Amino acid sequence: MHLVIVQDYLRMGGTERQSLFLADYARRQGHAVTLLLFRPGGRLEKTAREGPYATDCLQRRDTGLPLYAPGLLRRLRVLNPDAVLCMGRTANCYAGFMQRALPDAAVIATLRTGKMLFPLHSWSLKVVRAVLVNSNWWKRRMLERGFSPDRVQVVHNSVLLEHSPEECANLRKELRQKANLGEDACIFLSVASFRSGKRHQDLLRLFAETRRLHPEVDARLWLVGDGPERVRCQRWAAENGLGTRVRFWGYQNDPLRFYAAGDVAVSASREDSLPNFLIESQAAGLPIIAYDFRGVGECCLPQVTGSIVPMGDSLRFVTEMVDLQRKGDRWQQMRAQAPAFARERFSPLRQAEEKMAFIQRLITASSPSVVSFSA
Repeated sequence: MHLVIVQDYLRMGGTERQSLFLADYARRQGHAVTLLLFRPGGRLEKTAREGPYATDCLQRRDTGLPLYAPGLLRRLRVLNPDAVLCMGRTANCYAGFMQRALPDAAVIATLRTGKMLFPLHSWSLKVVRAVLVNSNWWKRRMLERGFSPDRVQVVHNSVLLEHSPEECANLRKELRQKANLGEDACIFLSVASFRSGKRHQDLLRLFAETRRLHPEVDARLWLVGDGPERVRCQRWAAENGLGTRVRFWGYQNDPLRFYAAGDVAVSASREDSLPNFLIESQAAGLPIIAYDFRGVGECCLPQVTGSIVPMGDSLRFVTEMVDLQRKGDRWQQMRAQAPAFARERFSPLRQAEEKMAFIQRLITASSPSVVSFSA
């Protein structure tokens, strides 16, 4: 089988890392694999170039235009793949055109976002052979819109975080010493780009309320990531007296040491379908507290490895933060159970096997009829 994985750009994100892992896995299973990019660059480009698969790029230099895919269909006709997997919202906007240009190939669209779909993305879902979704929420949504079940496959995100307990313990000690924090301190952690949909300012408000209710507890909020909302959040934290209680770490190439040093993962996001951050946090032993948005509830075992809070219920969110920041028996139990759950439910090898088996079935099956879908 020749598989082409289409990705617009190799920024450091969960979707991009999933693309590279699948390309590596498929190639090691003996399949021909081409990673086809719209534009060069990105923090993961070096990793891709060193992979065992072929890497191709439509733009000679990064024009900064995410939807610019010169010669895409012509390049695909030359590659003549058996299957094309579109990863990322931009690539999925072209998925329908790819299927029409390659009627004998199985073009697979993906739904991994919690954001509103682009019109072209929605249109492509009607045309492609099938759709891979990363949450049961998305599958229910699609079946409600008339998709046949055999065209929709749920494969959750994978835990792409390799570490041993000893490594985590050493990283925890090192980073906490650097921050002058002992084990009594509770670090609430968020690893996410500073975009409006991630709702960092909501997290700051929730943390500020937790501090107001229990100033005696040594609680901290660590925000790892960068983006257009960062400066505004830093200003808000300073103006509201949070001072050194909130730390902005900026973009970090390897978040493992922050997972190791943290105690509770928190997310107020309203744009995720199944956040890698929450899955990886549990793999590293952090209980989670998150608003219930789309597939977020599928990230954990509620009240066993984390707490899923009804969207907008800030009082409940703060109550959960207050309870877990004390690091009592409930926190200890969640911390003990989270790693095994995350690594079993979100095993990267199992997820890759499921994707490849689904793609192989599509190649040998006849193309189903087109159905109507709107989202």
